[in-house]
Amino acid sequence: MIESTADEYQSSKYAKALAVAEAKVGKSSYLIASALGVLPWQQYGGIVDSPRNLHVITFDANALGGIAKFLTETCGAPAEALKFNVYNMQDDVRAVSKMGSDWDYTLYNTFNEVVNKVGSKARGVPMVLVSSLTGLAQGLERALAGPPGVKARGAGMDQSKWAAYAHWLSEIRNLVQQDDWHCWWEGHIYKPPATGQNQESRPETLQISGKSGQNFAYNVEQVFRIRRRFGLKYKTSRVEETYLDTAPTLDFISGGRSFTESLKEKEADPTTVSAKLGLKVGQWNNRSGKSLKAGGSSSKKRSQQ
Repeated sequence: MIESTADEYQSSKYAKALAVAEAKVGKSSYLIASALGVLPWQQYGGIVDSPRNLHVITFDANALGGIAKFLTETCGAPAEALKFNVYNMQDDVRAVSKMGSDWDYTLYNTFNEVVNKVGSKARGVPMVLVSSLTGLAQGLERALAGPPGVKARGAGMDQSKWAAYAHWLSEIRNLVQQDDWHCWWEGHIYKPPATGQNQESRPETLQISGKSGQNFAYNVEQVFRIRRRFGLKYKTSRVEETYLDTAPTLDFISGGRSFTESLKEKEADPTTVSAKLGLKVGQWNNRSGKSLKAGGSSSKKRSQQ
């Protein structure tokens, strides 16, 4: 319990963010480059204070394919940027499909072990990126449902399994959203096709089965949509303009009260976004020579005064 007055209240100094987009938008590349502060428009460095304090847990196939080339060649990052930690769990997700029974806890337990390992390494201003929440959720659902087949009822899920599924996701969310590091969940959204004679659009949803997807989004503190402007390069760089949409039209959106007061609708730099929201930033690769204060203002570093 943390006791304070209202004028002192702050939920946390670390992000508990959900960043969503359609598939193949480059979510992981954008978020990793942002965390390191190596995108060409990032003057104030990254969210972390060292690449070694960035921890990326991957579930999707080839989740970080081409990331080294993107960071060092396209973004021009120093070689040290590649020293961030990667916990590749794509084979753990694939292994679930080999399980011959339902109610399998292997993936759930392994993920918990990985988060505990991250905790043992967390130093400075750390950040954990889960890439992606969608891949993890689908693996957990299969672990509960069991293999498809004639013995399974429907998709293999019943009321008790849906309850367990919701419980697993809630436990995992709370485990990763500790006040020891910045937590960013990367998620996929599903855009249903337009229906009816007038081709009316339908609300976009988070790609997690049942109500668990909506509940998950309601229990993070920041929700962003990543938008990439395909084919439009930033100034003379080779990097396409990408930004956080802080006011997207999503059925599950819950951006928080501070979004309207503190952020523009389009924010390209997650480091300055973090500072504007009063969150800690490490500013590794800071090229401005200035330090960010809570609220987004900057000042010269003491060593340079």
